[in-house]
Amino acid sequence: MHRASGARELRSVLDGCAAMAHNAGMVVIGAQVCLIYATAGWYKIQGTRWQEGSALYYALHLDYFAPWPWLSAALAGNALLVLALTYLTVAVQVAFPFTLANRRLKNALLAVMIAEHAGIAVLLGIPFLSLVMIVCDLVFLPTSFLTRLGA
Repeated sequence: MHRASGARELRSVLDGCAAMAHNAGMVVIGAQVCLIYATAGWYKIQGTRWQEGSALYYALHLDYFAPWPWLSAALAGNALLVLALTYLTVAVQVAFPFTLANRRLKNALLAVMIAEHAGIAVLLGIPFLSLVMIVCDLVFLPTSFLTRLGA
């Protein structure tokens, strides 16, 4: 009887340690994602192509990053859309770390960033970076949503 009680206590302690290690890992991933977005956004703000709103236009014209040239050309042909997407990219990246306290705004920005990375995967042909960033973004989704998704 005493041995079973000790095993339950040990199991309880190990479960608590596992939960603590998991939560610590999630915090580290979250901090890294915030650092990535904040630094990327702030560096973009300093670049003239990003300031004038033409960075996406030039990225769409790089032959190395054009798996579907006709699609890149179609998007690059719409100057207003290119300008809006360029500024939206910078705004979302700079703002994201500051929105973590507001659940609705954070979730809206997560949706925009996941769409942004999906667009990078398709338009620029960089699927692995995009997939990694999407998975890292999923850390910030509400737990209730993730449990419903898993069920």
